[in-house]
Amino acid sequence: MSRISAYRNSYARLALGAMLIATPALATLDLRDYDDDLMRDLEKTIKYFEPDITAQNSQAAKEDAEVLLDGFRYTEDYFAKRGKDDAVAISRDGSRLIADVVAKVDKGEFDAAAASAREATQVCKTCHEIYKPRLAR
Repeated sequence: MSRISAYRNSYARLALGAMLIATPALATLDLRDYDDDLMRDLEKTIKYFEPDITAQNSQAAKEDAEVLLDGFRYTEDYFAKRGKDDAVAISRDGSRLIADVVAKVDKGEFDAAAASAREATQVCKTCHEIYKPRLAR
């Protein structure tokens, strides 16, 4: 089995495990007070984040990063108040990756920054798989 196949298999198992674990967690968590407008802004911003970086548009990338950092901070606080440590950890990972992107953009390391931006997108997707209500997808 190639490394890529092994990686894909482990990733698939991890994703399936997260979904199975999350189903009961989501059923008991009321998300009605989550800021839906913020989430829409984040989803829109993440779509432009990597393209802004690959276009070497530092200013736009930093503006995107600030929106995303605010969102990860909000999400971390929101889920911390609800005792959802996994979502808190995911939010912290996202914040760390966005800060890494900004540092790389500041150094002119746009390829490396774009790679970190792609990782941040995956962090968002991981949390959505667990916590985003099915009807909102």
